[in-house]
Amino acid sequence: MFEELSPQAMTGRVLVLCGPPGSGKGVVARKASERGMSVLSLGDIVRSEMASKGLPETPANVGKTALSMREEHGEEIVVDRLIPSLMSTLEVSDVLIDGMRQPEEMDRLREHVDDVTVVAMSATPQSRSEWLEGRGRGEDGGGTEFTEREEREWGWGLEMLMEQAHAIILNEGSLEELEERSDMIFETLGF
Repeated sequence: MFEELSPQAMTGRVLVLCGPPGSGKGVVARKASERGMSVLSLGDIVRSEMASKGLPETPANVGKTALSMREEHGEEIVVDRLIPSLMSTLEVSDVLIDGMRQPEEMDRLREHVDDVTVVAMSATPQSRSEWLEGRGRGEDGGGTEFTEREEREWGWGLEMLMEQAHAIILNEGSLEELEERSDMIFETLGF
């Protein structure tokens, strides 16, 4: 379905960032960008699908769109739509893929890229819920939406994906501490 690049054509490497909603993935992605990595977001693929259908960004619409995409096109659809951008970006830089949720997505990615590094984010549900309330994205919602989103994303196999991590970033401190931990992990992993 997609053209594979030879190892010689891929100068960049892939780092996948996974973790539950509100765990700090956006902060880590920003730090990756500051280090010269390209950032591709799986959530942007879902938001693009919503926009193409004229749906406003609400917790219900994000959840329904993510589910319907998978039901209509298979569990790997979000990664399938990312692969063309990923392959062209790998020709010029390392890439952080933000927001992988499912083992099936990782399996599909590994069909195209042999060497994938995984970093998992971890934070308590209480901390994440509080951070999401202050973030201001239309998909975040309040307490009920947080619970529904938690069930949906953990139900997709997020825990199995996080178990594949080469490193875990624990986000239980300040923003500055998260930024420092992110840089330390990038250094340790050679990014």
